[in-house]
This record gives sequence, C-alpha cells and structure tokens, in this order.
Amino acid sequence: MPAWVIAPALNLALTTGAACAAPDTPLALPATLELVGSQGHLNAGQPQAHAVNARGTWLLGGGDVARAEVLDETKFASHGGIVAAGYTRVLAPDWIVAGTLALGHGGPNWANTRADVELSTKWGENGWLLSRVALFQGRFDGHRSDQGLRLAAVTYLPGSVVLEGGVIANVSQPGRVHSAMWFASATLGSEGVQYFSLRASRGTEAYQAISAGQQLVNFSSRSLGLTWRRWLGRPWGLIAQAEHYRNPSYERNTLGAGLFVQW
Repeated sequence: MPAWVIAPALNLALTTGAACAAPDTPLALPATLELVGSQGHLNAGQPQAHAVNARGTWLLGGGDVARAEVLDETKFASHGGIVAAGYTRVLAPDWIVAGTLALGHGGPNWANTRADVELSTKWGENGWLLSRVALFQGRFDGHRSDQGLRLAAVTYLPGSVVLEGGVIANVSQPGRVHSAMWFASATLGSEGVQYFSLRASRGTEAYQAISAGQQLVNFSSRSLGLTWRRWLGRPWGLIAQAEHYRNPSYERNTLGAGLFVQW
C-alpha cells in the first residue's frame, strides 16, 4: 500500500462519505477553499520533504457534495503530484454513494490513476452511526497496481464529538503483496468556531520507493497526526497540522499550516 493512501496530504479519497459536522447539520456556508503547505523532516539520511495542497468543497442541493484537490509534492528527492475530483450523492435519507478519480505523475510513489467508490448508510435514531464500505484501484509506474477494500464506522456522540475507526485492506502487484492499515480518528469542535482532529494508523504497507534504486516492500508503519482548524471570522480561518510517521527504515516529522475561506 503506498503512503499516499493514508497520508493526510491527500484527503479526498478518504473523506467522500462523512463530514465532521453532526448528522443532518448543514454547514453554514456552501463553498470552502483551502491552501496548506507542509514541511517534513526525515532521518536516516533521507532528504527533506515538502508539499502544497489545495482543496475545494462545494455543498450542492439535496445534500450532494462536490470536491476537488491538487497536491504538489517533493519527497525522496522526487517531485510529483496528484489531481483528484470527487462527488457525493445522497440516494435516500439514510444512503450515500461517493466516487473519486485521481490522476498523478512523478514516479512510483504517486498513482498514475486511482478510482474509489464508496457506499455509506446511517443507522439508529437521527443517524448517529454511519457505516462506510469502499472499493479502490490504483495503477502506478512499472506495471504496479493496488486494489483493495476500505471498511469504516463513524459515530456521532454528544458534545460535538465524532469518532471513526476502520481498516484499509490492499493487494499490490507484482507479487500479490497483501497489506492492511488500521486507523482511528477523533474530531471535537463545531462549525464556525474550531475543530481538533486526531488520527492514528498502524499496519503494513506493500511498496514505497525511497530512492531510484531502493524500494521498501511489505513493511510495517505507523503514524499519528493532529489537525486544528480555527475560524477567525465568519468566512475564513487558519489550519495547523502535525504528523509523526515511522517505519523500520526512517522516521518523518511533518508540520503544516494554511488558510481556508468560505462563502
């Protein structure tokens, strides 16, 4: 499983189903644009990493949501990026379907193409529980490919607390390498004021190219990330991010900051 599948840098493929707000609570403003830059420090002789990420979200009639994202990134002395677009469709009060298509360039750590399809359904009174099932497939340089399944459950608790947990199971070619990444997140806050989000993941990855002639295969990794979103006025605010990532070959500490605007 490539790192971009689980990294906060590209959120679109992982956020097509559930929002931070409580169920059936619309966001105050229908459009959001955000721009975030990040800098990563790696040990074990690895070069520094940096990225610029732009995202847009548009709330449409009937609860539908359109999303777009552009990632420009340098890591392991290679430069690449991804452009992604997604659409979430409310089929019925308790059923949601979402799709995402991403196109990338730059080498083996960015998918040339990736497609995700997700189905979500609400459970319980007022939809306090949401289950999510997604299928994805990605194709990379060198005849590499990923295909897999993502399962997750989201629960909305009193006090504006949102919890999510799940697993991403993946099969990579060549070699039919199996990997699985477990993840959990907690979000606290309210729209128009601030959000704190904590996300942790732990599991295995299939492939990661750390230099032109060196590739990690079937290895364990873990990460812990924190995001703070603070409104400074009704239409705009600040974003701050921090992440620690570790595998047997190196560690990475990343800090990011940015702005968002709504209208």
